[in-house]
Amino acid sequence: MAGSSGRPPDGIFYGGALACLVLLVVVSGSGMGAIKGLEVLLGGSLLIGSVVAALWVVWYSRRRPTTPTARELSQRFEAVGSMSGAQFEVFVADLFKTMGHQAVVLGGAGDQGVDVIVNRRGARVAVQCKNHRKPVNNKAVQEVYAGARHHQCAEACVVAPAGYTRGAIGLARSTEVSLFDADSIHRWIREADKLEKERASQAKSGIGPESPPPNKEIMETRKRAIWHPHPDDPPKS
Repeated sequence: MAGSSGRPPDGIFYGGALACLVLLVVVSGSGMGAIKGLEVLLGGSLLIGSVVAALWVVWYSRRRPTTPTARELSQRFEAVGSMSGAQFEVFVADLFKTMGHQAVVLGGAGDQGVDVIVNRRGARVAVQCKNHRKPVNNKAVQEVYAGARHHQCAEACVVAPAGYTRGAIGLARSTEVSLFDADSIHRWIREADKLEKERASQAKSGIGPESPPPNKEIMETRKRAIWHPHPDDPPKS
């Protein structure tokens, strides 16, 4: 279903709230005067808030993409709310391509509920893109499930930043349709960032007889997937 969260870990905020609660209990039971107690409480709260803010900055800095392509994808996704449906489909296709997969945007009235077809390690995956402001309902799951059969795809998924209704999640489980939301997209951008760093490192060191053998998993990801065309696929440009 959804990928790992793109939000700060709850432990940062829960830890700060717990520290404030402990401080309040300590000050209340210390017997110090009201003014002195208020000073200690305000000073302690400011210190706790500073620590929480610092931890958040460290967390954000470590997760922020650093490679050019990943940064560009991240900037595009920040403006996802202003994207048209067609622009979001192209964005999703570009994201899959950056992760080493082949992707074709279908679009149009005859797409049969499939916006993008991805070839992931030789398997055709039908993708429906829904850039809605509210959680997507089970209609999207029904459409991509049927469209995947029409386009001869082995897997089907929906990509919707706003998430899904309970009905959509329930139907996706029974039909084995994968659901991806904003957290999933953030995870994919981090994966693209990691892959781009690995490619740059390999290009810098060179791959030759004297170089150490590259990681097998990385090379498999970098290989272009074999494309199995379908009559309804758009012609290659």
